[in-house]
Amino acid sequence: MQIVLTGATGRLGAYVREPLARTGSEVVAWGGAGDVDLEDPAAIARELDRADADAVLHLAAISDAETCRREPERARRINVEAVSSIAAWCRAKGRRLVFTSTDMVFDGGKPWASEADEPRPILAYGATKRAAELEALQAADAAVVRVALMYGPTRCGRETFYDKAVANLRAGSVQTFFDDEFRTPLDYATAAKAIVALVVSDFRGVVHLGGRERVSRFEMMKRVARGLGLDESLVRSNSRADAVFAEPRPADVSMDTSRLAALLPSLDRAPIEEAVRAMERPSVG
Repeated sequence: MQIVLTGATGRLGAYVREPLARTGSEVVAWGGAGDVDLEDPAAIARELDRADADAVLHLAAISDAETCRREPERARRINVEAVSSIAAWCRAKGRRLVFTSTDMVFDGGKPWASEADEPRPILAYGATKRAAELEALQAADAAVVRVALMYGPTRCGRETFYDKAVANLRAGSVQTFFDDEFRTPLDYATAAKAIVALVVSDFRGVVHLGGRERVSRFEMMKRVARGLGLDESLVRSNSRADAVFAEPRPADVSMDTSRLAALLPSLDRAPIEEAVRAMERPSVG
């Protein structure tokens, strides 16, 4: 099987490459400077024709919410129109498309959103991803994977919130996190395994990919500290009400992952403490 992997040099892409290689698939990686211009539909079509792959795993996106708010036209070109171009190619060629979306397609008004719940994004970022979901699903053999907040050390050289927070905790600095904003977080390594399993499956439609537990970012980071043997007292809580944002933030985008559990019953979604310890160990292939 040959697979085009977009966003191959991104935070999730760097984790996906290893389990993808284990499938024996030939990977055509898009990512990095000088690679395929996702703002150019002709370039997308040309490079897809050149690869002539069996499937496209589309991870690439502008995932920074503030960038999407400040640069809405560019965000639409990359986050929506590029997906439309890829989906059109997959539809015309009869190829599989797996597209990663986000829990931020929900407005945060209720816990444990399921795939049957109507997305109502309140962030510009979430709006682009919801529009992209609809484009992706135009391909006949398409899966949309809504990914929850992911955590773990970077493998691509670009720091995440997790890297910065852990480095500061190791340096003895107090870190504050919201105790009233809820997600169903999942570690990068497990998310990558699940996405690859879905690529080689015959599942079509929308599936939620997240952890088993609904936690605040404060609780999550307390447990990260515990798992890494760091001083939990350095992890402090604050409230969303204490911060000022350019856009309203959804309060609770926790997701029901029952469908995922049924599709991938052998997927081990370890508790946060175990997951962070496992990701600290060097990979053994």
